[in-house]
Formats: sequence, C-alpha cells, structure tokens
Amino acid sequence: MSLRLGFLLALLFGALVAYLTSLNTGRVRLSLAPDWQYDVPLMALVVGAFLGGACVALFLTLLRDLSRTFRDYTVARRARREESLGELYHRGVDAQLAGKPASAAEAYGELLAREPGHAEAHLRLGELARARNDHQTALDHHLQALRSEERADTLLAVALDYQRAGRLDEALATYWRILERDRTHLTTLRAIRDLTLQQGRWSDALRAQQRLVDLVAETERPAELDWLAGVHYEVGKRLLADGKPQEALSHFKESLRANRGFLPAHVALGDAALKAGDQREAIRSWERALEIAPAPVLLRRLEERYRAEGRPSRMIALYQDALARAPQDLALAFALGRVYFELEMLDEAADQFQKVEVRTPDFAPLHAYLGAIFERRGQGSDAFQEYRRALGLTQSFEWPHRCSACGLAHTRWQDRCPGCGRWNTSQP
Repeated sequence: MSLRLGFLLALLFGALVAYLTSLNTGRVRLSLAPDWQYDVPLMALVVGAFLGGACVALFLTLLRDLSRTFRDYTVARRARREESLGELYHRGVDAQLAGKPASAAEAYGELLAREPGHAEAHLRLGELARARNDHQTALDHHLQALRSEERADTLLAVALDYQRAGRLDEALATYWRILERDRTHLTTLRAIRDLTLQQGRWSDALRAQQRLVDLVAETERPAELDWLAGVHYEVGKRLLADGKPQEALSHFKESLRANRGFLPAHVALGDAALKAGDQREAIRSWERALEIAPAPVLLRRLEERYRAEGRPSRMIALYQDALARAPQDLALAFALGRVYFELEMLDEAADQFQKVEVRTPDFAPLHAYLGAIFERRGQGSDAFQEYRRALGLTQSFEWPHRCSACGLAHTRWQDRCPGCGRWNTSQP
C-alpha cells in the first residue's frame, strides 16, 4: 500500500512540475565564477533546489537513524556485558556467603580481569583478605575500590585497614577525610575517639566525644556522657601531672557535670586541690563524694588526711557511717577492721574481722590481721594457725576489685580498667 502511495505521489509531483514549467518559461542567469555563467530555466532551478533540500533532509535522517542504531547497539552491548559481570559478581558473593573463599576469590578475580575498576569486587576481595588477617592485601584492594569510586563505606574500610596494619596516623587522616564528607558520621567519630585515646591525644578525643554527645539519640546519650566524663578526666589528669592543678580542676568538674557519680573525677578533684595547696578543699571534695557513694578509695584518702591531723575518732566515724549506709559491703567492713587494728583497738578489730570471716573465709589479708592480733595478745598457737592460713592463700593485701564491664580482676581499685579501657568500672 505504501509503495503504491509513493508511486502516486511521484506521478502527481511530476505532473505538477510539468504544469508549472509550461507556465514559467523564463530563464535565470546563474553565476558560479567570473567565467562560469549559465542560463538555467527557472523551474529547473526551483526543482533542483527542492530536490537538493530533500536529499540533505534524507541524509540527515539517515545519519540520525544510524546514530540511534549505533547507540542502541552500544547500550545493548553494555547491558549484556554488565549482566555478564553481574553474574560473576553474584557467583562470588554466593560462594563467599557459603564459606568458600577460594571460589569467591576466583570469581572476583575473573571479574576484575574483564573490568579492572570494579569497585564492589575490590571491596569483596578486601573483605576476604581481612578475614585471613592479610591487612596489606585488604588495604590494596580497598584503595583500588576507592580510586574507582570514593564512598564513605570504602573510606571506612581503608581507615580500618590502616589501623589494623599499625599505620595509625594514616588511619586517623582517613577518618577525618570521612568527616569532611559527613560531619554526622557516628561510626567515624567513635573510631576517632578510640584511636586518639589509644594514642593519648586527649584533646582530639575530647572534640570527637563532645560532637558525639551532641549527635546521638537520647537513648544513647547516657553511655556517651560516661565516655565524655572519662575523656575530661584524662585531660585533667594530664594537666595535673604537668603541674597545672587549676586547669585540671576545671576538667574534673566537667567530668562530674557529665556524670555525677564518676568516682575517678571525685578522687582526682581532691588530689588536684591538695596539689594546689588547699587541703581543706580536698577534704570537702572527698566528703561530698562520700555522700554519693561510700567508696573505699575515698575513705582511704580521708583517712590519710585525718591521720595526719591526729583525728582518729573522725577516721572511725567515717568508716562506721559508710558501713551503716552499705552494710553488705565487705570491703568497707574489712577496712573498718583495719582502721581499728592500726589504732591498736585490737578487740574491736578482732570482732570486726571475725564478722567478715563468716562471709569470706578465704581472704588471706583477713587471716594475716587476725594472726597479728592473736600474736599481740600473746595467743601464739592461734596466731600461728592464722598466719598459716594466710600463707596458703596468695592474695594482695588490698581488697580485690573487678571490672563491671569486662570482668577483669584488679588487685586494687583502678580508675580505668587496663583490660577494656573503660573508666569507673572497678568495683570491690
């Protein structure tokens, strides 16, 4: 049908040209150059121009169609290629999830042979290398992925590889690079805090932790405030060691503002006041802290001050009041017995130690003190039995403590657990 229509249109066009030619018999002089001049029938010029335009339009249409065809071919080819690469990638992922790292690595390797810049394949190979503790290979793959596409998760993987490889400065620089892209990236802020704490860069840790406190959800805020209290405490401790007690005091107070029950800051607040030459303020600080929690470490510091001032009755009253508030606290009960003993109040000391023995019979220092009491009373046989029991139990003369976060045993109170690095977790 279309062929007939085209033929009919051509006939009509020819008839129209013939008719117009019969009506327009004039000629036009056409100059192509000074010596090239032609007399051309008017209709021939019109028809030639029309046909020339039609040819140009046809050429441009053909060129457009060819371009579109080539583009469709390229897109289809790329789609087939990506589909093939996708099959390889998913084959590798399936093998990795199935616990077949060798097969996964083979699939990813084949994919990279065809597409060297495939970021996801490099990321997966980095994961496989990290799983076998090959941190340098993991870093190489993650850096290749980063060159292909800079993303926060890739930067995070690179930073972790640097950290595990012991290249801490480069790890820290990469973490800061992530924060330049996203200032609210909580995982990165925690990593910066932990890394700077590890390096003893307390001011950097403090900046990161303050930002964390501002950004976290309300449910996570108490835990982050505990961290903030710890970092302020470490900054203050460093300043105190550098002979700057007044500056240290401000950080200890900030620590307590973040966590009112942060025992290390209460202890250090009095230590800082002592170093600044204000013994009265030190005693007041520790006594105020006792109102919050009757901790043996606070009582021991106050005991030393009252002993130096010759106020034994005040020493005893402190321990008795603390024990009245926490009657189940064996550490306080034992400490009261020790104070009685050191003040030569042997009957009271013996009575107190025997009360403790009922509840903890295998505590070596307890039997050592009982042995000393019996020896001073002239009860040699009883003293010998107690000393013998004490020697059979290898323990420190300090009441043992344990970290409430990781369970590590401490021979005495610690401001920060050497195992997990958490503060304010050392409990008797």
